[in-house]
Amino acid sequence: MDFEKLKQWMEVAQKYQAGDFWNHIFDKETARKFMQDMKSEQDVQQASRTTESVEFPPIDIFMLDTQIVILIEIPGIDKRDIQLKVIGTKLTIRGISRLPFKPDTTLKNERVYGEFERTIELPEPTDGNPIRARYNHGLLVITYQRKIEPEELVIIE
Repeated sequence: MDFEKLKQWMEVAQKYQAGDFWNHIFDKETARKFMQDMKSEQDVQQASRTTESVEFPPIDIFMLDTQIVILIEIPGIDKRDIQLKVIGTKLTIRGISRLPFKPDTTLKNERVYGEFERTIELPEPTDGNPIRARYNHGLLVITYQRKIEPEELVIIE
């Protein structure tokens, strides 16, 4: 409970102690404001849940001196169920996560099952450099060589 709500409850408690409680408990303006505050709090909680679960699978991108390294976390997925495509500076991973059995009853379900697709912007284009992908223990490691251009002197006119 935040400080403002605590303050509101304290005001209600003081009205109750003063004997004026029932006159204020059904005050329409107070009820309307309280309902708006509750709705706003629910909207914020819903938005935070939505933004937390939007991007799947999770990725990390690293730049080394000569390579770009992309780590994609996709545990429990057979590598035959994963497809990678590169178009320009975009890398798309597509796949399917399958439940390994058919349950009679689901007691808790936090993992995602079914088809997924995510497109990411590469930090540097591959420019025809071969992309290598290895899948090991649920971690897909994608690497390609950076195109390093020599420094060029610019003449000022």
